[in-house]
Amino acid sequence: MSNELKARNGLSPVIATVVLAGVVLTIGGAIWSYSIGAATVTADNYVNDTMDMLCEMQERFDVEHVYYNSDTDALKIWIFNYGEVDITIDVYASLNSQINESIYNSIISAGYTTCVDLDFSGKSIPSREQVAIKVYSRRQNIAYYTYYVQ
Repeated sequence: MSNELKARNGLSPVIATVVLAGVVLTIGGAIWSYSIGAATVTADNYVNDTMDMLCEMQERFDVEHVYYNSDTDALKIWIFNYGEVDITIDVYASLNSQINESIYNSIISAGYTTCVDLDFSGKSIPSREQVAIKVYSRRQNIAYYTYYVQ
């Protein structure tokens, strides 16, 4: 009978060791899985931020020409995208430091010029008046232009 007790007593530490090893492996696997997921998300964010910054640096545009038609009270603004990426712009024209007209979400492909028409109907701009034009891109680049009405 004493041999049976000794055999049972020896079995208990083996089971405890196996259970403890299983718990350690399970916790280790969970931590490893979490760290791989976090590293993947961090790497993806880094790549996306780097690509956005690259597009921001490749973005180039300028106001090429402005024309005001006093008969129709329309201000025409030509914007040239001489950068390497397509841009989405918002255009604002202000008179006496107040925004009078704006247009949103105008898309210009790389290497192309577009004409934006701002309608000042009912707000005739007097001769020799200064119109401040601001062109904002979605990547936070800005082009300024000052136009003096003929």
